[in-house]
Amino acid sequence: MKTRYGAGALLVLGSAILFASYGVWSKMLGHDFGIFYQGWVRSFLVLLVVVPILFVGGLWKKIERRDYGWMLASVLFGVCTQVPIYYAFTHAGIGVASVIFFSAFLLTSYIIGMLCIGERMTLVKILSFFTALLGLLLVFGFSLKIFSALALAAAALNGIASGGEVSLTKKFSDRYSSLQITAYVWFGILITHLPASLLLGERQLVPALSLSWFAMMAYAFSGILGFWAVVEGYKYIDASIGGVIGLLEIVFSIVLGIVLFRESVTVPLVIGSSLIIGAAALPSFALRYVRGGSALPLSEDSGSAGY
Repeated sequence: MKTRYGAGALLVLGSAILFASYGVWSKMLGHDFGIFYQGWVRSFLVLLVVVPILFVGGLWKKIERRDYGWMLASVLFGVCTQVPIYYAFTHAGIGVASVIFFSAFLLTSYIIGMLCIGERMTLVKILSFFTALLGLLLVFGFSLKIFSALALAAAALNGIASGGEVSLTKKFSDRYSSLQITAYVWFGILITHLPASLLLGERQLVPALSLSWFAMMAYAFSGILGFWAVVEGYKYIDASIGGVIGLLEIVFSIVLGIVLFRESVTVPLVIGSSLIIGAAALPSFALRYVRGGSALPLSEDSGSAGY
């Protein structure tokens, strides 16, 4: 149990690093691509890789009737993730957009974990949530003075959609491969974003050897590996705990924004990100209690080990 919990936590951490790179790729894409165009192209690239692997590896499995509703709900949440985050990253700072995104992601993970999955709200989960929320408020309070409300709202919308998409996979991820779930989500994005792009008259650009198309490819493959890692990780840990660990995505995003795009470092940003690091680390500290140095997982049944 301890080994599986540790593996799950590492997978979610890895996904946080990959998802943190989204801001970099979005900035590199800039305004050359339409908001729906970039979504359907990336989904096509993802499916081009994932679908052959599924069939060659014999990983494709017929969806059971009992999973239709949950699978559809997860896909619908996934469809709503692409446009908002692309808009947020291209119209706001990477760090700020990431803080708002993940706070909404965390809140959604807690609500779905409690209402749909039967996870128990424990003291450590509540404390972690409010510590992260305080970090969010410190950063958010100063963001409206710099960035548009629409860009910040888009980041929040993406957090809600991403939290719903990932958390709901716990209802069926033990019966299907993570790659199959990934394929369904990206197929949903393809069949919705392609028609929207055409109807809105967005330019359908031809692939070329350029920095922006390199960013498009990197964006797509980061999504493949990141989603696989987070779905695999969520098989072994609570959705709410996974949400807290994944908060490190904010820290990685802030660092990338500072190093690559010279985004400013403010006192609220430093304090807020420090609180988020503390919130992310708190569940790990709670894994140990002083009784001979024994370590216990937070979720031995459907909720926690009593923390």
